[in-house]
Amino acid sequence: MVQRDYSQYFDLNALIKSIRKYLPDFDEKKFRKTFDFAEDAHFGQFRKDGETPYIVHPVTVVSILTEIHAGQDVLISALLHDVPEDTSHDINEIKKLFGEKIAFLVDGITKLSKVHYQSSMAEREVESLKKLLLHSIKDPRVILIKLADRLHNMRTLHFIDKPEKRLRISKETLEVYVPIASLIGIQAFKSELENLCFKYIFPTEYEKLKEKIEENNIKHKDAVDKLIKDLTSNLKNADIKAEIQEKEKNLYNIYKKIKFEGKTIDGIKDRLAIKIVVDGISDCYHALGIIHGVYVPKMGRFKDYIANPKMNGYQSLHTTVFGIDGILTEIQIRTKEMQRQADHGLIPSLLNKRNKENIFSSWMSDVFETENQLYGSENFLERLKTDVFQDKIFIFTPKGKRIDLPKDASVIDFAYAVSNDIGNHACKAEINGRIFPILTELKKGDTVEIITDEDCAPEISWLSFSKTNLAKSKIKEYFAEVADESKVKEGKKILQKEFDLSGLGLVANFNFKKLIEALNSNLNKDYKNMHNIFIAIGEGNLKSVDVVKSLSNKNYDGIKVNLKIVAKNRFGLLKDIYDILYRYSVDMYYLKGYASKKEEEAYFSVQIVVDDIENIEKLFHELEKMDGFKYVQRVSYVGVYFTYLFAIFTIALWVLHPLLIPFVADIPIAKNSAFFFNAILDFGLFILFLCVFYLTNITKKFFPIIRNKKMFLAFSMGMPILASMLLLCELFYLDLDLSWITLTIEIVMIYVYLGFSFVNFRKYLN
Repeated sequence: MVQRDYSQYFDLNALIKSIRKYLPDFDEKKFRKTFDFAEDAHFGQFRKDGETPYIVHPVTVVSILTEIHAGQDVLISALLHDVPEDTSHDINEIKKLFGEKIAFLVDGITKLSKVHYQSSMAEREVESLKKLLLHSIKDPRVILIKLADRLHNMRTLHFIDKPEKRLRISKETLEVYVPIASLIGIQAFKSELENLCFKYIFPTEYEKLKEKIEENNIKHKDAVDKLIKDLTSNLKNADIKAEIQEKEKNLYNIYKKIKFEGKTIDGIKDRLAIKIVVDGISDCYHALGIIHGVYVPKMGRFKDYIANPKMNGYQSLHTTVFGIDGILTEIQIRTKEMQRQADHGLIPSLLNKRNKENIFSSWMSDVFETENQLYGSENFLERLKTDVFQDKIFIFTPKGKRIDLPKDASVIDFAYAVSNDIGNHACKAEINGRIFPILTELKKGDTVEIITDEDCAPEISWLSFSKTNLAKSKIKEYFAEVADESKVKEGKKILQKEFDLSGLGLVANFNFKKLIEALNSNLNKDYKNMHNIFIAIGEGNLKSVDVVKSLSNKNYDGIKVNLKIVAKNRFGLLKDIYDILYRYSVDMYYLKGYASKKEEEAYFSVQIVVDDIENIEKLFHELEKMDGFKYVQRVSYVGVYFTYLFAIFTIALWVLHPLLIPFVADIPIAKNSAFFFNAILDFGLFILFLCVFYLTNITKKFFPIIRNKKMFLAFSMGMPILASMLLLCELFYLDLDLSWITLTIEIVMIYVYLGFSFVNFRKYLN
């Protein structure tokens, strides 16, 4: 084997020496054999800069893996990880030369064939990710190699010429690989990957923030040194051995606090961060007491992750104090073992062959179980983000069993996590001793007991309030078995609600042909009729918001929305409403509120601007989850005022029309012909009844809250009854000579039409 000089890129002997420090039984001969094979396979290949030999990449990946004390099989697989994908050597050859275990790890990293997926590179990426994660269920060490591989690729991303490719890789890293690093607790990988992604996705913000943080570090250097000196002295006097150092700040974390938590750069940069490592757990709490005795702690900023570890096993005490010169100082206190855990995350668990169950493999198994049950591959990435990559909360059953759920999960998610039967019959929940609705959002540490009833059943609207794909899949399974008639009714009801949110009026009055054509065109579907569409919505396979979006070519930028919100009056209600409005709107013109006479209910009028029609739906769903929620509706003030004016006009016509009859009688043609007189009166009466009918119709359109109420029945049927009684009185008292046959036909026709309309409408909503 020809020995080539790579000394300007790496020192293989030094790398092997560093491995031996934590792997005494390391097989150096096998490692060198692997290096020679990989070096020969990649010979003549170069990195994106056109100068660096390709072998530098796998060696650097190995070097990164040594930082987390990865085992021999992982290091050897890292050397080989790009061989099957980028050289003429296939996985079978690797299996023959290096064994089945190594081949399995390497195969997990290898992307699927470019030839097979050349028509859809995005699909290739998703399927390759699925392959990687499936391998990681059987052997989680696969994911360690991929993370190290991605970290080195991000470090050298600047060599890629195309800005759009750099952006795509950075977004993929931030959305997929950063959460994985966080999930298994490798904070060093997570932090560096985040900052590198930040640099390429938001370059301007990155440079500005980096400059300010560097200025801050210089500004507060003396304060940091003095603080470390004081802490060292105080802990030494208490016989506590401690290593104290400044904690490096994560730029992307700071950026997120500015962007998503409404904090300012000045409020964040003028802070210090200190890490204290001690020998034992008792020393952690002892040190905390000493620190709080010297510096005033900031209320509400203490977290005990020793007693309540994070999902990835992270443990530490976190506190914030007013330190030197009153500067807010974040302090983390942990043991050496906890520090090792923070550096290596779940590595011991992942590498322990006897440990058949671990958090990562367990969650991945759940994702793929759901995948096989119900879904295709096109939404895999979204489900992965929901079930695995979201921040987690832990919820307890009454017997103390811990259930992990995504942040913002609802009672529905918890119910289905307990069992399918409980989910399908859940009515409400007892949370920490109090009864709450099924849509209630859960918080970390809640103790929840589901209250069930055989008469309770899932609703399609639950899909909007569920965060886990398990709950969504079980709800869809339930509705897949429901009779088509029920699906149609539910689908109509849901679509009408979406029409109300979007200001489109009544579904029953809409041009169904136009709706079907638009839906098939925009969503590439083949719905034959509205019956199919209603069933698809009723099964949860078609989102009503997608139907509405398909009806317009607009981008929906800057939609002005007027809302009326009614809820049970309580302390904190205004804040809850404002927080939801702030989350989903880009601007707010006003928020006005008042209470009922007995202050039992609160009423709010709101005008906001949203940037997407889907945010209207999300906003409504969030409001519906509020404690004490009554109802919310979108208001068209033009429609409301028009309805009021037309109602006044209609009433005025009915009240005043008897006075108009003498004028009609004085018209020459009416004087000389009883036929024309009756014709004019009949036409006038028809117009009067038509006004009543039209008033009923626009009331249904602009006042959705009364559609399904008894008051609507009284209004829609009562108005014509009053009109008919008034007409009969006129016939007797004004001694009008009208055609009774004509009048009867008109009245019967109006009532038949109203009757059919109302019955169909009730059928439509129920």
